[in-house]
Amino acid sequence: MRVGDYMIARIGPEEAGLIPDGFRRVYGEDYLSSAVYDTAAIAAALNSGEQISFLARHRSGDFAGHIALRRSAPNGNIYEISQGIVVADHRKAGIFRDIFDAALDLAEADPACEALFGTALTNHKISQRVLSAAGLRDVGFEIDYVPQRMLAREGAAGPIATVVQYRSFGRGPVSPAYVSPELAGWVWRLLATAGEDGPALPVVKPQLTRRATLGEETDMPRFDMARLTLEEAGEDLPDLLDDFERRASAAGRRTAQILVGLDRPQAAGALERLRHLGYAFSGLLPRYLPGSTHGALLYKSFDRPNFEDIQPFTEQARELLSDVVLDWKSVARLDQPAHENLPVGVPASRGMYSLP
Repeated sequence: MRVGDYMIARIGPEEAGLIPDGFRRVYGEDYLSSAVYDTAAIAAALNSGEQISFLARHRSGDFAGHIALRRSAPNGNIYEISQGIVVADHRKAGIFRDIFDAALDLAEADPACEALFGTALTNHKISQRVLSAAGLRDVGFEIDYVPQRMLAREGAAGPIATVVQYRSFGRGPVSPAYVSPELAGWVWRLLATAGEDGPALPVVKPQLTRRATLGEETDMPRFDMARLTLEEAGEDLPDLLDDFERRASAAGRRTAQILVGLDRPQAAGALERLRHLGYAFSGLLPRYLPGSTHGALLYKSFDRPNFEDIQPFTEQARELLSDVVLDWKSVARLDQPAHENLPVGVPASRGMYSLP
């Protein structure tokens, strides 16, 4: 596709070496994912279809920008829109939206693709705006996800959150979402926002299974984070969390993140227990887990979260941030007022905890 002085095209494995050089021009060696610097890995991903890359070139042949569709989620039927960059020499041409549209068109045309999601930096309003204009809706925040050192060139004063933006294509079965009464109203509204509300939510008595907890722990030193993905929550969950948090803290991680699959009744018990143990709710990853299972995002910060530098673009994101901050204050049992610049409102104004 030709757009003015630029050509936008999907690239093959033989052109994988162009991608690392492009990222070095924008981020040096400090991009969020180290995978963008591994030519061999990129070529393998392009060859297998795990990644689909679109490149913008100026008519002079100069690399101008890049964006990728990646099958990064455990559910291989959704795409992540990621690795979006435009080099400084070409930023005034407005080509980021054109590269994004090329990727969006491919995702929409793929009959197996159930949804598209992206995680935009909350100190980058351009990427938030482009995804929002394309119909992706704000459904969660990953708090303090990007360390300050990765964004030092851009003047970040602390770690930066990402906002999860999501668009459903209305394909595939609708997954159930078992939730506790205290979060039912909030989760229902986020699923409705995402176009994934489906039938009425099963609000169940919060109970943990008597079986052992099943989950996968992932250490993420590049992001100063440790993540635990819970498949099944048993009565041993509190002890498991103590060990998880000790390991994370000893390794110097700033945040412990929990992703709870909501397709089993004991998910309601996990949500209630996690919140009583100091984990705050920050949104959803719809259809993210195997079987198109919705995932609930919760986190505990070993330091005060950097809410102040979050710059939400949409009113929807601002309201969600307000609720996220309030929930953190609630589970952390803090009485002091939040920072004066935070958009904190009264939960009852949107029925944050009330059933629809």
